[in-house]
Amino acid sequence: VDVSPKNYTIEVTGDREKIRAFLELLKPMGIKEIARTGRVAIMRG
Repeated sequence: VDVSPKNYTIEVTGDREKIRAFLELLKPMGIKEIARTGRVAIMRG
């Protein structure tokens, strides 16, 4: 969601396995911080 020369701020949605696989792909880059919300619901209408 944001990019600077030294940092990336991203948002990922999906089930646990999809997120785990994505984090494995990023592991070589050196993750400094992760924030997880858990399940979130938004009402329509």
